[in-house]
Amino acid sequence: MARETRSRFTDVITPGLFAVMTEEYKRFPETWRELVNVKKSTNTYEECSFLSSLGMIPHLPEGTGVVYQSRIQGYKKRWTHDTWGGGLRITQEAIEDDRYNVMESGSRELGVSARETRHVRVASIWNTGFGTTEHVAGDTLAIFSASHPKLAGGTWSNLATAANLSYSVLQSMIMAFENQTDHQNKKIIQTPMILLVAPANEFKALELLKSIGIPESAQNEPNAVRLARPRLRMIVWPYLTANNATFLHGDNARMETGLIYFERIGVTFAKEGDFDTGDAKFKVRWRDSVEVNNPIGMYGNAGL
Repeated sequence: MARETRSRFTDVITPGLFAVMTEEYKRFPETWRELVNVKKSTNTYEECSFLSSLGMIPHLPEGTGVVYQSRIQGYKKRWTHDTWGGGLRITQEAIEDDRYNVMESGSRELGVSARETRHVRVASIWNTGFGTTEHVAGDTLAIFSASHPKLAGGTWSNLATAANLSYSVLQSMIMAFENQTDHQNKKIIQTPMILLVAPANEFKALELLKSIGIPESAQNEPNAVRLARPRLRMIVWPYLTANNATFLHGDNARMETGLIYFERIGVTFAKEGDFDTGDAKFKVRWRDSVEVNNPIGMYGNAGL
């Protein structure tokens, strides 16, 4: 069992030392909360399914009765809650001889690690979303796929042809996103609200969204993306592992059958002393799950 003792941190107990700083940095806010539907859970696991919409209304010749339709049962997806936890143990002697109260910061450091872990965990939806190794949609295909099956027949795509971010690529992604149809081939009224990029694409994305003119043209044409989609905003997320991957998100990505983060037990901290040794023990623990069933409202480009 790992244990912090005086011999491991001699500077902490050295008389006259001006300051000892723990490895604490400013951390990024929980950006993922803007991307997922955060819900509480009181169950061992959660499941969701969905029904298709109805088809188009047919024309009725004179004297004929209405045609009755039925909705189609969609895919079922299960959210199985995982448990996460870690601890820190410090000897009584190390605490007694700690002249700068550094040892007592252990619980705070556990909090920093917990936040970092949750960033990485939720980001795996996008980082592994082009394959099937970790997360899949309700249809068991990759979250971003060109061949999601429609319940009434046919397929739909939320996967762009892989290309690095540019003005023409962003235009094509927006058009494909807005031209999606539902499982009964009816138009979905959706507009991308978020352009999600890694830090390597931050300045390129900013040019595409905010420039008055087309940033890649010398002809002084107006920036149609900026004019036509003024509410499209950029989120830069350092936890995306592919520098050139780009994603569009609409508000409907967080619908009740879409991208959901379930919090079974929130992040909780505990501290107690060991009676026999006098050691101080700190612990952090939580339970959660994150998955997506019907990935409408999500559109991905893996980049090159």
